[in-house]
Amino acid sequence: MAFKEQLSDKQRIEFAKQLEYFYEISHPSWRRVLTFSFLKGLATGFGVFLGGTIIIALLLWVLSLLGHVPFLNDIADSARESLQ
Repeated sequence: MAFKEQLSDKQRIEFAKQLEYFYEISHPSWRRVLTFSFLKGLATGFGVFLGGTIIIALLLWVLSLLGHVPFLNDIADSARESLQ
């Protein structure tokens, strides 16, 4: 179909139906969007919590290994005291 051609009424109706179908399949319902957003928020919150816990644990572990270094010994002692 060339652009110079005029569409018949039947072709216009068919084209409109195809556009409507495309719009309906490409836009999910608001319930699906809200459910997806809620689950995404839960996963993000859990990931931040888990990642932060692991980072803090690794940092404290490294500080406990460096307890023999004079300057870092003070930092490690204060961190150990605050945890107890």
